[in-house]
Amino acid sequence: MDVFVYTFLLLAAATYMGHLMVKFKQPEILGEILGGIIVGPVALFILSLIFVHEKPEIVRYFSHEEASILMQSLIDFAAVFIMLGAGLEIDRKDLLKAGKTSVLTAVFGVIVPFTLGFYVGDKLLHLSLLASLYIATSLSITAVALSVATLIQIGKLNTKPGITIIGAAVVDDILGIIILSVLTSLNSGNSLELKHIIFIFVKALLFIVLSIAIGPILGKLIFRRIEHLSLNERLSIILIWVFVFSMAAHLVKLHLMIGAFLGGLTIREFLRSNEVENIERWIWGFFAPLFFAWTGFSVTISGTSVGLPLLYIVLAAFIGKILGGSLGALIGGIKPKHSLIVGIGMNGRAAVELVIANIALINGIISREIYSAIVFMAITTAVSTPFLLKLSSKKLKL
Repeated sequence: MDVFVYTFLLLAAATYMGHLMVKFKQPEILGEILGGIIVGPVALFILSLIFVHEKPEIVRYFSHEEASILMQSLIDFAAVFIMLGAGLEIDRKDLLKAGKTSVLTAVFGVIVPFTLGFYVGDKLLHLSLLASLYIATSLSITAVALSVATLIQIGKLNTKPGITIIGAAVVDDILGIIILSVLTSLNSGNSLELKHIIFIFVKALLFIVLSIAIGPILGKLIFRRIEHLSLNERLSIILIWVFVFSMAAHLVKLHLMIGAFLGGLTIREFLRSNEVENIERWIWGFFAPLFFAWTGFSVTISGTSVGLPLLYIVLAAFIGKILGGSLGALIGGIKPKHSLIVGIGMNGRAAVELVIANIALINGIISREIYSAIVFMAITTAVSTPFLLKLSSKKLKL
């Protein structure tokens, strides 16, 4: 019964607040996170003021500590499906066609914020090596869906900076997945020697490359043979395909969601439009709102979470992504003023970095205060990127 109550609270809050944000022309994900914050730390704070001495039974439904044990498996499942959705959004052919400019933009757009994020964690916040690496990774990834939605909204998708942003965002996602592969493998291992890290990186890269190369060939053979099956049967086979990729990733000591991402990426071109729509309805109608509401539900509102850690992380995120993306675009041959637009367009964050932060929190690598700072950073960039991209496009005459 408790799981249903938690799910109801999170989904109801996420749905209402997400709809409210859309009406105000803000990202839906922002409302979903805010919904989780409202039924989590905000509600708990208000109830603690009302019931000072003896807390009634209902209070526990607003407590993250009470919910985490019961809900964690469902939240893990939601994270896997979000990564499946990310895989279904990316065209494998577009990824392979990504030009020099997009690749340079992505590489510099990852290296610069990663370096700044690691410096913040290691030198300014004095965290462990692994915690610093997780912060660095969380700051390095661009939200592809947010970038696409923003460019479409302002009518700049088919400009050179627009195409560069999309191509770079795709490459950025792959780089982020590789880095995440290394980090999640290090969770269970004790060695942080360079030799061990290189082995993990090569193993992760090899698994991803082989999946992208061989997956579509197998997919073509399989999905040609099941054309005659019903929609329900085909949907079951699609999910089995994704689960096989997830389990294969787990067998090579990578995270399940990496396999889900690759599973979605490799069968996207073989699916019917109604099949993709059905899967995405469940992802963005149930799993994603639930996950992002849980993200807000897990936030700790305290002086430490909104103090220096938040300031350092937000500054490193903005400076790192905008500077790195702009530098890569400039080296790739885009005009200086338009390079700045590319950098701003790369600054949005909304999904994968929250999954990364959630993994780090679950494994006890970062505290809830640092996790909350990363969530607030994601909210800040998700809200500011559409506004800054629209403003810069107008001022710099894109």
